[in-house]
Amino acid sequence: MAAVFLQKDNAWREFLNPLRGLTMDRIMQLVEQGERGACADLQWFYQAMERSDALIATVVMRRRAALLSSQWDVQPEREPTDPVLAREQAAFLRDEYDKVGNLRECVAFLSTATFRGYAHAEKHYDGKGGVMRLEPVEQWFWCREGMFGEWTYNREARSGVTAGERVRRGDFVFVEAPMAMNRILAVQYFQRNLCLKDWVGYLEVYGIPSVFFVGPPGVKAGKEEEYLRIARDLMSDGRGYLPNGTDIKYVNGGGAGGRAPFRDHLDYIDRQITLLGTGGLLTMLTEAGSGTLAGSAHAEAFRQVAQA
Repeated sequence: MAAVFLQKDNAWREFLNPLRGLTMDRIMQLVEQGERGACADLQWFYQAMERSDALIATVVMRRRAALLSSQWDVQPEREPTDPVLAREQAAFLRDEYDKVGNLRECVAFLSTATFRGYAHAEKHYDGKGGVMRLEPVEQWFWCREGMFGEWTYNREARSGVTAGERVRRGDFVFVEAPMAMNRILAVQYFQRNLCLKDWVGYLEVYGIPSVFFVGPPGVKAGKEEEYLRIARDLMSDGRGYLPNGTDIKYVNGGGAGGRAPFRDHLDYIDRQITLLGTGGLLTMLTEAGSGTLAGSAHAEAFRQVAQA
């Protein structure tokens, strides 16, 4: 069998947005498909969700940055029966791992199993049989029969497939997590975005106070249309003439105590941008007069971002 990496083809999925028209029923349907082993649609949704939500993307990035900033080594057992042999074996293993050209990047990919439930990479060998590269094979290319079946390769990432092509297990690194965090995050993601949608819709309707013109007392029927036209002109231009006795009433539906609600929404957007841009280290940027303590904390946060 040729290398899986050279065969995989999911170009057609690039035209499929799993977030469009998303409903809770659809999420449950995807999860149920995944439990039966048909993982293509579920995993395609997971990766789209991770890239479209600032908070989830931040969590993924920070975990990845922390992992890549860690040092690694091969250590012999503490009390080996043959200390010399143990040191030689550790040195040999270290040398073999150093030959893997993309070791750190592959480890970062394998860590996505925490969110997606599993992550698999294919071993690419040099002429002497040593591993020179670990090629990630994205989650939507894998399927299995049931929750505990053997992993098989879904070449075209087709929907509903539970039985794909068999692979030689020794040619792959398989990582499985006890639980996919995204299964829980998907529900929170949907509910959170539903609330945001309703929030924005509420602001569109009630954010700007409604204005009512109360005409002067004793207005004749023939004058009502004229005064209505005057009121519309005033609303569009913001200035003009009102007949004597006219009153203006404002109905505030956007915020408690007459406070405009847009500031809260803008602050929320600012926090999401800052959260994403700093990898979760900050939720807001410093403001004038915030003091040196806050400034030092922000400087340290951006230092960590630069190192990551």
